[in-house]
Amino acid sequence: MRFNLSPKEAIMFDPAVLANLARANKGGFGYLVRIEEILNSRFAGLEDAVRALVLSVASGEPLLLIGPPGTAKSKLIRAFCGLIGLVQENNLGADHPDYFEYLLTPFTEPGELFGFYNIAAARDSRLEREERGMMQSARVIYLDEVFNGSSAILNSILAFLNERIFHDRGQRKPVKMECLFAATNQTPETSDLRAVFDRFVLRCPIDNVEAHVKPLGNLVEVGWAETFGSKQRPAELSGLLERMLAFRASVAELTTQGHLNPKANAPFHSALAQLVQHARQYDLSQMSNRRVIKLIYIMLVHRIYEAVRQQDFDDIALGEAELQLLPRYFLDRIDEEAVQKMRRVVLR
Repeated sequence: MRFNLSPKEAIMFDPAVLANLARANKGGFGYLVRIEEILNSRFAGLEDAVRALVLSVASGEPLLLIGPPGTAKSKLIRAFCGLIGLVQENNLGADHPDYFEYLLTPFTEPGELFGFYNIAAARDSRLEREERGMMQSARVIYLDEVFNGSSAILNSILAFLNERIFHDRGQRKPVKMECLFAATNQTPETSDLRAVFDRFVLRCPIDNVEAHVKPLGNLVEVGWAETFGSKQRPAELSGLLERMLAFRASVAELTTQGHLNPKANAPFHSALAQLVQHARQYDLSQMSNRRVIKLIYIMLVHRIYEAVRQQDFDDIALGEAELQLLPRYFLDRIDEEAVQKMRRVVLR
């Protein structure tokens, strides 16, 4: 069986609506194209991770980087934040009120993330957190070794991911978070940690560069400059977060108006169904209902991004490149043989 995913036959969203959405948000996505180019020039072998970061920023969905120590997970996130002005890469000790970063350990206290109580206020029987510079006040959050946190911290992180709120002594407080990145050395196995793991829509495995001449030489060349060189920030990338907020607001408005609703009978679903079936059959992911919906959303964001990157706004429709996102970023675990079978489903 061959899946014909040409724009005219595989339509899930109205191509005209997608084209207008891409044109209207060309400026913001153009920033992301520039960011992807810069990061790929600075990091060797991290093209998949850079694209995952781009999709995370555009969609507002959380990203989890999975890989051993020393594979530049933290450096990649800081480099992105440096490009948009939230981190001074030449002075990482400088704080920015819109950026929060923390390395979690089993001994991390909630107050280290969400703010300790004001001692003076407590003496007057008032419990007030010092929230300035804390996680709930940041627009971009990076949590390193995210699964090392206590159950209290992980429950709070779940509320951030699920509802964009912070539960504080019975009060539900909205958070400012627009992007959440996290990193881990390995995927969790226990059920309580899997609940948090499941909420990371995008997962990207990272590994050390292969010990072959070309990739190793490239690593040495770009890695040396990245490690010892001074970093320059392009001024024109400021305002990216605001532009992405505007894009997501447009998606919500068009959906509410009935203009951006996926068609239930699109032939695209034939290929999608087989991929989901493969993921479940080989125990790579249960692909819950929630995850399938999130997948379609990321597919839409990817298609808009590619239209802007290629400057081609004709016949915009989800296709093979979008189907490849499932084995690339949406699996719970990686089985190379099973993943190759899924990729062949898309290409055959």
